[in-house]
Amino acid sequence: MDLLLEPGRVYYGMGGTSEPYFWDYAAGRPRTPTSADMVSATRVGQALPSVDFIMALCSAGDRPKEVAFFYEYEAIFRNTTKPVVVSSLGRRAVARFLEMAIAVSGGEDKLRQRPWVAIYVTPLSPLRVTKLNEGMIEAAYYGCPIVYSPAPLLGATGPVDLRGELIQATAEALFGLVMSQMLKPGIPFIFAPHTPAMDMRTMQVTYASAEQAVGRAAVAQLGRHYNLPTFNTGAGIESKLPDAAAAAEAIMGMLLNALSGMTLTQCMGTLASGMYGSLEMLVICDEMVRMIARVTQGVPENDETQMIEMIRQVGHRGSFLEHEYTARHFRQAMFFPELFGRQTITQWIEKGAKSITDVAHERVQEILATTGPAPLPDGVDQALDRVLRQVIDEFQTTKINETTCL
Repeated sequence: MDLLLEPGRVYYGMGGTSEPYFWDYAAGRPRTPTSADMVSATRVGQALPSVDFIMALCSAGDRPKEVAFFYEYEAIFRNTTKPVVVSSLGRRAVARFLEMAIAVSGGEDKLRQRPWVAIYVTPLSPLRVTKLNEGMIEAAYYGCPIVYSPAPLLGATGPVDLRGELIQATAEALFGLVMSQMLKPGIPFIFAPHTPAMDMRTMQVTYASAEQAVGRAAVAQLGRHYNLPTFNTGAGIESKLPDAAAAAEAIMGMLLNALSGMTLTQCMGTLASGMYGSLEMLVICDEMVRMIARVTQGVPENDETQMIEMIRQVGHRGSFLEHEYTARHFRQAMFFPELFGRQTITQWIEKGAKSITDVAHERVQEILATTGPAPLPDGVDQALDRVLRQVIDEFQTTKINETTCL
């Protein structure tokens, strides 16, 4: 499950920061999520082969607000063995998150040897940091990668011109780089300035605007210039339903990110500008990432002499379908979708004439019916329970004030 962050490698991840709602397929609308939804989302993300890392796809809305984040990541830690990106809520909260990660790892030394948790830090544009940045101190102490993600809004907290936006976002991200290396020289750092716009008609933050897509491509280029891995949105969308608009927005963002060399792309499965997640959309995105992986392979290398000889053998009246080479190689040479069916019209009608959303929901149900908790080492359940109880007692007693600027 390790991710090697180097040029030419592209990865995709589920979710983002804790979304306040969750798409309910049966009801056809968003609702308040629960801890059980966190478990389901993580198990689906664990099972899908094109989901490389895990973030929250909803939130634990049934838990007290001051401790909901800890219940959310307990659900994640218990149900995936993939790398996890955790949002920084300040130094004390990150310290407790990492204590939970240590429990899951089987000890502090094991976490340090293979840090599978990255800390996602969001400063405040324009040109400010908050107590959220102090989570970097704990990340540096344990050697966990820092994902530093300023996100000035085009026309609001950043210039309305994309060039000016990129200048400001890059300056803010490089400040985070310097800060991280002052804390601990050599600490892994992921360059993650976002370039969202504020829609001037609705005042909402965009996830799939054309300007944002161009900005992400520029961020990927800047990352290569600085020799840093990059992280950004791309699978996030504006659509409120897992529908054709959602698929169009997601494929544009994910494909452009891949073509531009973005190392890590988040937000698989999110809808409505990150306001809620959908398991059906997550499954659809997983299929599209498989398609993108095939597209970005380009034309495979093979023996041209052999190809020419085969064409001569088949000649004017033969068939490549009958050729031995086709039988041996068609599975490797051709992409076969798993979710997006290629049935005939008659076959599609006979199977219920289902929409892709319905097919994706059936896939979700299959995964949840056959998966369980992640295979954690012996003793981890008890260790995680102990740390979680301590954290809940601490944070229910005293709430953190995360709004004060430094």
